[in-house]
Amino acid sequence: LFVYWYADSRDARSYSRHEIYFNGSVSGLSEGSTVRYLGVDIGRVWRIRIDPREATRVQVLADIDSAAPLSASTVAELSLQGVTGLLYIDLLGRPGTKTLLDPVPSERYPVIRSVRSSFDEFVAGLPEAVARAGEVAERLSLLLSDQNIAAVSRLTANLETASRALPATMRDVERLASDLRGASQDIAAVAVSLRALGEESGPQIKVAIERIRAMSENLASTSAGVDRLIAENQQDVRNFTREGLPEVERLVRDSRSAASEFQALSRSLRDDPSRLIYQPPQRGVEIPR
Repeated sequence: LFVYWYADSRDARSYSRHEIYFNGSVSGLSEGSTVRYLGVDIGRVWRIRIDPREATRVQVLADIDSAAPLSASTVAELSLQGVTGLLYIDLLGRPGTKTLLDPVPSERYPVIRSVRSSFDEFVAGLPEAVARAGEVAERLSLLLSDQNIAAVSRLTANLETASRALPATMRDVERLASDLRGASQDIAAVAVSLRALGEESGPQIKVAIERIRAMSENLASTSAGVDRLIAENQQDVRNFTREGLPEVERLVRDSRSAASEFQALSRSLRDDPSRLIYQPPQRGVEIPR
């Protein structure tokens, strides 16, 4: 009775055997691994072997509780058990968005179709992840090169020097801000003065502009009068230039001759004033015959 109780009474459930096929490696899955349905243990893996019909396919024989709600839409996938690296078979009510593997005909027992598991995607993505990790390591090596470290050291030294000079620079900035504030006040005062000057000089400027306008009008009228005068006396002016100018020229020539004679007379009187009273003596030398 004790042996019967120990061997069978603890688990009086009946099991049915099923075939499950996976493409690729099932490393981490072993005989005796758990079969779960929505996370509940419902069976164990009985045997794992290479499918004799296809060398790239693995056949898993599992004993599953006959009371489990299996249906034609139930699918199996490999799942990772924690961080131990061990796998178990997880049964799902329907595949959902997961990719179904090609159906495999039964060899002896009912077949549960499998889907591409997250573990398979993880394994498939390992080469790319390793390549990316290599690229990251290479870039980190370039980033932490001796030249970059030296450049960072120089940058740190420059920042330290700049931080030491920063208080004096801030004082200069404060003085500059004070000067700018005073300059802005002076500019405001100049603007007020200019506004007052414009208000005071506005009427005078307006009067000056009116006077300039009147002067220009007078000049325009005078110019028009001169034009009319020239137009009216154009014939007289032409006669004067043709007949009067020669007479004027002769008069000027005679006046120049008279002025020369008068100048000679004045010089002779200056030299001998007695000529006004006495006749000048005859001068000369008698030539003997």
